[in-house]
Amino acid sequence: MKKLLVVSAAIAATATPAAAQTLTYELEAEVAVKCGVYKFDGPSVPVNFADLSTTPSDTFITESAGSATYRCNAPGGFTRTISSANGGVMIRTGSSGGAGNSIPFEMSHGGGSGLGTGGFVPLTSNVISNLGGSTAFLNGQTGGVNFRVAGVAAAPGGNEAPGTTVFAGDYTDIVTISVVAN
Repeated sequence: MKKLLVVSAAIAATATPAAAQTLTYELEAEVAVKCGVYKFDGPSVPVNFADLSTTPSDTFITESAGSATYRCNAPGGFTRTISSANGGVMIRTGSSGGAGNSIPFEMSHGGGSGLGTGGFVPLTSNVISNLGGSTAFLNGQTGGVNFRVAGVAAAPGGNEAPGTTVFAGDYTDIVTISVVAN
């Protein structure tokens, strides 16, 4: 009987589970900020109003610049700034602008989630929008971009002589849309 008790005790001792053993996996990943404004045909879009000398000064010419798409994964959203290098006017090449050497223009930007400018706006100062982080911008929001300018044909002078309100030449400006993650 003693042998049976010793054998039973030995079996019971080996059948008792050992202390619990755990294994922990510590997972990590990083996602960089991707925040910007994009156009499928590149980062520079030409907008040409052509010859404004035959368009009356009370008539607007509107040119589409296509659309711009905004994508941003920053939780705090982003700040968009629309700026004109010449303060909202195209300046005649070779001049410093001013009377007879500058043509004012306006811009409109469409799109949801706060992208829209609410119609045409002058770019005499920067147009700044703070847009919050959202799944809409994770997926991308697109809005149309348009520019408009008034013609420069002046009322006919003596003997019906045609004229313009500005000097002849090439007029240019650069409008920039910049996006900075918040």
